[in-house]
Amino acid sequence: MTTEQDTPADTLPYKQPSRTEEWFETLSKYGVTKAIVYGLLGVFLVWTLFPIYWLVTATLKTRQTLLSFPPQWIPLDAQFGNFARLFAERPEFLTYIINSTLVTVVTTVLATTIGAMAAYAFVSFDYPYNLDFHLPFYILSTRFMPPIVTIIPLFVIFRNLGLVNTLQGLILVYTMFNIPFAVWMMKGFFEEVPESLVESAMIDGHTHIGAFFKIVLPLVKPGLVASAIFTTIITWNELLFAVILALNDNAITVPVGLASFVTKFSVQWINMSVAATIALAPVLVFAFVARQQLVRGFSMGAVGK
Repeated sequence: MTTEQDTPADTLPYKQPSRTEEWFETLSKYGVTKAIVYGLLGVFLVWTLFPIYWLVTATLKTRQTLLSFPPQWIPLDAQFGNFARLFAERPEFLTYIINSTLVTVVTTVLATTIGAMAAYAFVSFDYPYNLDFHLPFYILSTRFMPPIVTIIPLFVIFRNLGLVNTLQGLILVYTMFNIPFAVWMMKGFFEEVPESLVESAMIDGHTHIGAFFKIVLPLVKPGLVASAIFTTIITWNELLFAVILALNDNAITVPVGLASFVTKFSVQWINMSVAATIALAPVLVFAFVARQQLVRGFSMGAVGK
């Protein structure tokens, strides 16, 4: 008498691969699959970068060349004087750049700092009724609604407080709207820090504040950089609140300045292209310099606790 036993994996009957599997195996053997993947990535890259290329090359053309058909893909007679002409015709644009820089730097520092502290508090302390889970969601939910619904009440409040047409008003509203994003983003990074490190710091005599600044914060530096980059990009490019709350040159930022090149009578294509290229440069440089920290931040935050 024979008894039925489990069949070892190496004695399982051979399964004939399907034609689809054979086809993919043949393509992989000759490198066709890799070529297709690289080709699709190349198409996506061209699709993404071509608008930036067209914008940069437009700064080196005349209006006639820019609007000519067929288009001139490569500027044959580069007009580097367009950059000087912009500030000669619109000297106030330099003020817009300074305003945007001040607003963006201060907003990024405030939103990232406050968001990091709030996220650390949600992770480190116990809250009744499971509020450590619900409160971050409630904070983030303030970003679910369209920002335009808050325009009228914000304008009325800021007008009564004397914050319209001031950089302080823009910093306040941008910080308020970026803190929920910073809290949501930083919370995942703080959850990756082992609790034993905080407990050891507390045993050594540190307070929660001391442990936060000396132990925890250096460990989540990639997360801080990632949060700061996104806050910088959002603040630098924000247009809606700047249009409503900034009505004179003392508080106008770069996005509003770019929109001013489009009037009901004409569009200043060359000046607008030059101004847009100048506005694009700081964000690209900042992201390029901090790219390693940004990748590390995403890798760190992607691992669940």
